[in-house]
Amino acid sequence: MRLVIVGNGPGGVELARRLAGKFDVTIVEKENLPHYSKPMLSHYIAGFIPEERLFPHSIDWYVEKGINLLLGTEAKLIDRFRKVLVTEEGEIPYDILVVATGARAREPPIKGKEHILTLRTLGDAKLIKERLEEEGEITILGGGFIALELAGNLAKAGYAVRVIHRGETLLGLDEETSGIIREKLEETGVKFHLGTGILSADEKGLSTDKGYIRGKLKVCAFGILPNRELAMKSGIHAGRGILVDEHLRTSAKDVYAIGDCAEVGGIIGGTAKAAVEQAKVLSKILEGCEERYDPSFRSAFFKFADFSVAIIGKTKGHGEWIDGNTKVFYDGDKLTGAAVLGDLRKAMRLEKSIKEGLSLDRS
Repeated sequence: MRLVIVGNGPGGVELARRLAGKFDVTIVEKENLPHYSKPMLSHYIAGFIPEERLFPHSIDWYVEKGINLLLGTEAKLIDRFRKVLVTEEGEIPYDILVVATGARAREPPIKGKEHILTLRTLGDAKLIKERLEEEGEITILGGGFIALELAGNLAKAGYAVRVIHRGETLLGLDEETSGIIREKLEETGVKFHLGTGILSADEKGLSTDKGYIRGKLKVCAFGILPNRELAMKSGIHAGRGILVDEHLRTSAKDVYAIGDCAEVGGIIGGTAKAAVEQAKVLSKILEGCEERYDPSFRSAFFKFADFSVAIIGKTKGHGEWIDGNTKVFYDGDKLTGAAVLGDLRKAMRLEKSIKEGLSLDRS
């Protein structure tokens, strides 16, 4: 059976890895590079790892797995009636097609945005690294995990780092937990401008509602836009992302979507971890198993400089600290989420407990 995957990111490559040998797998990728780790780009920019460490799989790996990898090939249209993927290089027939086109960085909707870079691809990372080595300092826009990972790693590497965020808290967390993370990053040298709105940009800095902040190198890291265009051009239903059900099916027969391009129950996954989890579920579905993807439970694990943070499940509502680094959240009597600071092993145990509805392990 011919399985065609559009996109070679974490979801696409995980799905291909799991189904290689069971399906005739083809990956169509518009970049000219094999799969690389986007979560590790900030480590590369900081100089902690060489470029080659970004690539977990060589071209030979794809060959050995029997995966037909078509690099530098852009998908143009899904012909749902003839069941072919139309690319700039020709047509590729499929029995099952999976859209895993990911997302692109959201640009700030301000005057002078051409003076602000974004971080999403290796090409973006190379440009930022080159500019950073010239300037020695950087201003990062955003208060999410991409912004904080970049800020923490670059401050650890000795660069002057400023973070500007319109919100008063980080990572969507409560004020107390956010404050602890902020203090840890400030200890590495990150300077924060919270509650600060950006009005415009020029070559030398940013105009904000709290004054002018100087800095030639500016990087926007406050969100993503799902790459839904291929689906929309092909008559497949989309909202913010490509709309899929709990089986990750789109509105088109035998066409699925996973990763940052997919919208499940109104939610965009937004992390490599979510994309891989969706790929695991879809691989079982395509092998004939009864599986469903639950978008209501999400978790993410980050490392900002030497400080790790895990956000598990729902972290809104009533919360209580059960020890010095773990805050758990409840909906009534039900444990629904946790924030774990500095202990990823404990975070993984808690993730299992919360996901499976088990009693709280306080060890």
